[in-house]
Parts: sequence; structure tokens; C-alpha cells
Amino acid sequence: MAVAVAFALLAACGFASGNVLVRVGTQKVPAPTAALLTVFSGVVVVGGLALALNLDDIMSLSTEAMGWILVLGIMGYPMARLFIITAISMVGATRAVPMAGLQPVIAFTLGVILLGERPDLLVIVGTPIIVVGLFLVVMPRGNRGPSDGSANVRHFGYVLAVAAAATFASRDVISRHVASDLIDPLVSAGLALTVGGVILGVILSRQVATTVGSLPRNYLLLCALAGVFQGLAVASLFQALSRAPVTVVSPIYATQPLITLILAHIFLRRLETIDILLAVGTMVSVVGVVLVVLGATG
Repeated sequence: MAVAVAFALLAACGFASGNVLVRVGTQKVPAPTAALLTVFSGVVVVGGLALALNLDDIMSLSTEAMGWILVLGIMGYPMARLFIITAISMVGATRAVPMAGLQPVIAFTLGVILLGERPDLLVIVGTPIIVVGLFLVVMPRGNRGPSDGSANVRHFGYVLAVAAAATFASRDVISRHVASDLIDPLVSAGLALTVGGVILGVILSRQVATTVGSLPRNYLLLCALAGVFQGLAVASLFQALSRAPVTVVSPIYATQPLITLILAHIFLRRLETIDILLAVGTMVSVVGVVLVVLGATG
């Protein structure tokens, strides 16, 4: 179980680093282009590792396994990754990422209902604490000024973040079954990234092709680097899910809002404002995560 916790925390660090890099990159790069770049760079790294280390497993995949990989690829990349990157570009990493932290709550519910998991008492207590922290993050501030079109954009950004959370959580439940019973975790992560990248490329190729040549290279590179971090985070997540229940793993790597907050405070001071409710809400969520960790390793 300790190894699973370590992989889950490593996944949180990778996702948080990628989120901050995406926030900077999407100043100049449209969200669809950024999403495609992050997935493609993740494919190169994680897919390459899977080919180099587990070629025999790839060649011997069953029809059932390939079907599940297709489902994971669609859910994780044309859907969830595009949702969260668009949300970050609309409301900022320090707000979109904590809101997407509803993911462990959704995963908790699905894990109990669909997988028959029976979490520890501390996991049961810690999960709703995470939700309380998230409400503090998105609670309306009194100094926002008059209502205008920007408020609608902010609200839609939160909706996209929640949609990403629900999609990622559903993917995690499926990944638990696939990575623990059917396919090597690195192979499943690499192939899911590859399938998602191909589908996303087909959907966005025309839009990206018409704009990518005019975009600043340094911002494109930041998006590609974000994909490397997030690709490695996906591989770590699949390793964790192959070793522990989703009701344990998902809340642990939900520490990414705190890591994102710290990184944003260091690197994004000119882009994002961190107020007291945002900081307190994130910390409350992390208290819930700590309880989940204690319940998982106790």
C-alpha cells in the first residue's frame, strides 16, 4: 500500500506541475492546441517507455483489453484533458484545479457502487472534508465588481472543471479494473494516451494546423513540457491504481490543488491572485486527503 501512496503523490506532483505550465502556455496558445500538444508529448514519453519495456505485453493484448484502452483513451483525452485545460485558461489554475478536486468524491462513490470497495472510516470522513474545502475555493467574493460577460465565462470554467472531475473519476474506476486485472499499468497508460492523442488529433487537426505556425515557440514548448509532466503523472496514477483501491488512490493524488497553489504562488504571481478563502479552502481539502492517506496506510 505504501508504494501505491507514493505513486499517487507522484501523480499529484506531475499533474500540478503540468497545470501551472499549461496556465502560462495558454496565455498565447489556444486551449485546443495546448490540449493536443500535452497529449502528444505525453504519448512520446509514456508510449515510448511502454514500447521499450513491455513490447511483448503490447503484442499479446486481448480484444477485451483493447476495447477498454479505447474507452480510457476517449474519456481521458478528447474529453477530460480538453475540459480541464479549457477551464484553466478561463478561470486560472488555482481555481480550476481545486474545483476539479471533486474527482475523489465522485471516484469514491463509483468505487463503492461499481467495484464493491469498502473504504476505511478515515477515508469516509476525509472525503467530504475535501468537498468543504472546494466550496471555499469557489465561494463568491464580495469584491468582484459588477456582473458582466466575464462572470459567465468564470461560471462556465467551473462547469468544465467539474465535468473534467467526473470524467477523470470515471476513467479512474475503469483504470483500476484494467490496470489491476488485465494489462500492465505502463502499457495501459501509454496506449490510452496514444489512442486519445490520435482521436484528439483527428478532431482538432484542422484548427491547430491553421494557428500553430503563428504562435510563439516558447509558449508551445511550455505546453509540450506540461504534457511530459502530465504523461508521467498518468503512468504513476495507473501504477497506483494497480496496487490500491480507487477510493484510496484518487483522494491522495487530489493533493494536486495544494501543490498547484504553492507553484502558482511562486511562479504565477503576475497571472493569478491567491486570496484567503482560496488558501484556506485548499488547505481544508488537503486535511481531508491526509485523513484518507492515514486510513489507507494505517
